[in-house]
This record gives sequence, C-alpha cells and structure tokens, in this order.
Amino acid sequence: MTSASAPVKAGFSRAGVEELSWAKGEPDWLRERRLAAWDVFEQTPWPTGKEEEWKRIDITGFRLEEYAPFSDPGYRAASLADLPEVVRNAVGATADGVLVQHDSAPVARFAGEALGVEGVVFMSLDDAVRQHPELVRENLGSVVKPEDGKFAALNAAFWSGGTFLYIPNGVECALPLRTLHWSSTAGSSIFSRTLVVVEDQGSATHIDDYVSDGDIRAFDSGAVELIVKNGAKLRYVSLQDWGPSVTSFNFMRGQTGRDGTMNWLVVGLGSAISKSNVEAMILEPGCNHEMLGLVFGDRNQQFDHHTLQDHQAGHSTSDLLFKGVLKDSARSIFSGLIRVAPGAQRTDSYQANRNLLLSDKARADSVPTLEIEANDVRCTHGATVGPIDPEQVFYLQARAISRPDAEQMIVQGFLEPLLARIPLENVKQRLDEVIARKMA
Repeated sequence: MTSASAPVKAGFSRAGVEELSWAKGEPDWLRERRLAAWDVFEQTPWPTGKEEEWKRIDITGFRLEEYAPFSDPGYRAASLADLPEVVRNAVGATADGVLVQHDSAPVARFAGEALGVEGVVFMSLDDAVRQHPELVRENLGSVVKPEDGKFAALNAAFWSGGTFLYIPNGVECALPLRTLHWSSTAGSSIFSRTLVVVEDQGSATHIDDYVSDGDIRAFDSGAVELIVKNGAKLRYVSLQDWGPSVTSFNFMRGQTGRDGTMNWLVVGLGSAISKSNVEAMILEPGCNHEMLGLVFGDRNQQFDHHTLQDHQAGHSTSDLLFKGVLKDSARSIFSGLIRVAPGAQRTDSYQANRNLLLSDKARADSVPTLEIEANDVRCTHGATVGPIDPEQVFYLQARAISRPDAEQMIVQGFLEPLLARIPLENVKQRLDEVIARKMA
C-alpha cells in the first residue's frame, strides 16, 4: 500500500501512472490496464461545452493540473476513536460494516458481522487486488470502461483505495455495508472506485458516502461498477455531501442478470460542480430497477445527472423518480433516456423528474427522452419545474407558522413520496438533517 513517503511525483502523466502502480506493488496485468486507460484518456478530447452531454454545465474554470493525483495521510486507524469528529459524525454510533478512505488511501475497516458470513469479501480494492486477484481481474473494468469518457478513463488510470464487495451464491448479507470517502487535503484528487459483485440469489446493501472538511478545494473522479447476477438483489446508495469547493464527476453503472433486482438511491447535496452518469443495464428478462434520486442545491451549486434505463431484454421493469429542490442561484440539469432494444417486448419503464424552485434565480433543466425499438411496451416519462406555491405558504402562515417554517414543511412534503421509498432509517435521518441545514 502506498504511504506518505511514496507520492506520485510525476503528476498526471504516463510516468505518474507507472509510479503509482509500482508504489502499490501491483501485478503486471493491472499496471497494463492502467496504462491502457491512460492512453484512452490522452486520446479522448476534453469537453468543449458544445457536446450534448456537457453543454448545460460550466466546467471552464476546472484545471486538472491544479490538483495532485495522489494524497495519502500516512496513518491507519485501529478504532473509530482514532478518527476525527467529522468522520465519527458521518459514521454514527456504530462502525460495523464500514470502510473509511481518507483522500487517496484506505485508513480503516470496521467490517463487523459481515466477516462472519462465509465467502463474503468486504475490503479496499487495493487489498482485494492482492488477496482476491482472480475475482478482481475478472470483474474490474467490465462494467465501467475507460472508453466511457474522459473522466472514466482518468479514474481507470489513477484509482486508489476503492471498495470491493463480493457476495457468494445464495448468501444474504443483512448488514448494510458502507464506504466513507473523506477528503481533508486542499488540492487533492479522490479517484474512488467501487466494485460490487452479487452472485446468483445473493443480496446486499452498499452505501457510498462522500464528505470533506470545511471549504477545501478538491477534485473527485469516481467510478461505480455494480454486477447483480441471476436472481440476486442489491440496494445501492450514493450520498454525495462534499464541501462547497469540490468538483465531482462520477460514473455509476449497474447491470442485472435474469430476475435480478437493483434499488438505486443517488443523492446530490454538496460540491460546487457535480456531474453524474447513472446507468441501469437490463441484460436479461425478469429484471427490476428502482432508480431514486434527490438533489438539493443552494448558493451557486451546479448538479448534472444523466440517467439511462437500457432495456436490452424484455419482460423487465424500471421505475425512475428524481426530485430536485433549488434555492439561491443553484442549478440542476436532468437528462434521462429510456432505451428499449429491438425484441425487448413487454418492457415496462417509467421516468419522472420533479423540481421545486425556492428562488427566482434558481434554475432546473429537464430533458426526458424515449428511444423505443419494440412495439409491445409500456414506457412513459414526465417532468415538472415550478416555484413554491404561494397559496400553500399563505395557508400555513395564516395558521401562525413563520414563512421559513412554512417553506420547510412544503419542501418536506414535496420530498416525502421519495423518502418514503427508502427503507434505510439512518440514511433518511441523514437526509433530514442535511435538508434542515440547507433550508436554514
């Protein structure tokens, strides 16, 4: 494992990729994959803002050379007490089933009862490369590839730490497992990578939680690969609450085998700029994807979510609901596509994006799209953008409720249909706290 004494001195370059891989003591196959990803990165042009996917978000102020590709704090924590308050608050009272990644390095693992289930693997991806090389080699990069975009290639070249969760055939892991990605170093890059594999008839819950100290300027380029096989179930949560000066790009893709089920929750709360691709790949009949998303923006935050419900096989369902609340001069972009391949008959897919504006300077753009190449399907989509209803505010104020409290009650009512579909109480409590903080 790389230590503080072995930084990547060559920066973002081919030599930097080699330096990182050698410092970690990685096998040749992984080093070759990193270098191939770097080649793709160099060959892929930077977004100009004219591309359809990039034209609604402003990243002209982003400069990759202003960030370091690797930052290791140089310590490892044996207990929760060894970690600072910001981490303890995010983790909660119990640390069972938690990995902690500080900047580029894994610093703690509190695996709890997950280690007592035979065959379950829950550790940093760095450690998994050494301890479970065949599993990692088979699955890493099979879902999110360097060719998926400039930042996907950059992550494939420079990822560090990361999470590996493996659930064997028929194993139900009841304990929700979580990775806390924590940044505290100004000018650092966080190349997080999550790889989850749930074998046939298995089930698991995994949460990626992103926090940072104060107003540090940092860069996050993440990748999430979710592989759910026949009859398996996965609940996946991405809870992004970076500080206000973090730039974040994340590519999430999940694929399901026959009769597989995946429940998504993608939350955008923090950062200055956040752009996420969220893609459900439905490969076999009988699959079901529930895709929930929540954005709450204030100040000058920008959020951009591109979603894909890709039905490559029929007799499958997907249900997407993304909700956004925006105040001050915040902006949200939602671009969603339902795609039904030829022959994917009996597909049932729904997509909805709802936005509530708390300021006349806030803005939400919604672009729902259908691409249907089968004739026996049920696919619908819808989008709404509108200000808070003044009559609702007046009604509550007439009952001696202050305007701020009235607006908070309306926001909570707007989000409640989405929050009610989240069975994880600790996640709901965390969201309630952040919403109250944002409203204040």
